[in-house]
Amino acid sequence: MHDLIREPVRTTLFLLVFLLGAGSAFANAADDDSWRQFDKDNNNELSLEEFTQLRVAQYTVIDRNSDGQWTRKEFVQRMPDMSPGRVDALRGKFKRWDKNEDGLWDTSEAAQAINGNFKWLDKNRDGSLATKEFPKQF
Repeated sequence: MHDLIREPVRTTLFLLVFLLGAGSAFANAADDDSWRQFDKDNNNELSLEEFTQLRVAQYTVIDRNSDGQWTRKEFVQRMPDMSPGRVDALRGKFKRWDKNEDGLWDTSEAAQAINGNFKWLDKNRDGSLATKEFPKQF
């Protein structure tokens, strides 16, 4: 899993950021089909590998200084129209995902979070995420 995030992915991250744009990566799945570019087998679902690629692209967008780590400030300051409740929820996620509690979220911690997030979202445990399993804020 960690290898999915390391060098092969890092070399393509800037391209992904360009293709996605900062706003489209976090749009409502029902209203925005930008996630479909990660659906490599065109089955209208995301496998763990496809989901990982999507999340890596999303996290790359919020890594403002491109150092491969995220501070809480970077993680929370994503969209100017976020509600205070959403900001608080993101702060909580950051704290949970910062396993070593160093105030930074790195690629190793991101890999763990992605895997856990995928398992949590895959309600029917079939190994892929259908659009009905996507959260509202995706």
